[in-house]
Amino acid sequence: MKKNLTKLQLVVILLFSLFFSACQGNAGSTRAPDFTLLDVNSKMVNLSDFKGKMVLINFFATYCPPCRAEIPDFIKLQDKYRDKGFVVVGISTDEDWKEVLPDFIKRKGMNYPVLIATSKVVKDYGNVYALPTSFLLDKEHNIIKKFTGMISESELEPLIIGSLAK
Repeated sequence: MKKNLTKLQLVVILLFSLFFSACQGNAGSTRAPDFTLLDVNSKMVNLSDFKGKMVLINFFATYCPPCRAEIPDFIKLQDKYRDKGFVVVGISTDEDWKEVLPDFIKRKGMNYPVLIATSKVVKDYGNVYALPTSFLLDKEHNIIKKFTGMISESELEPLIIGSLAK
């Protein structure tokens, strides 16, 4: 009986250790995968083009109501922190992007780059399955935080201010 209890305790300790170390490993130390994607004007854009800048990568679709709702906050943040080294990068998952995206960007007044998703970038960023999904990157392009679902200016701004101050 005592032997079984000791084995159980050992298993619990090992599982706890694995879980704790996995959580620590994701705490801002994961490097964002670089990408090369087309924008709506068929220009190639790389994540590395934003070297030294804090980046918010936002996976979205034009048909997604929460995605549309967060765009005004992204526009405000882009305006407010652009000159301090912050940029928003939208990545559209729309399949019919040629038909819908140029007009959508214009109507919404999107003041940041909008790129076209590929299956590779979706996979590289953890098989993005829910929209919107966003990744906040520090100036070295380490992932500070992943957001699944809609995010607001009030949630993002303290993180932006804190990271830009470093």
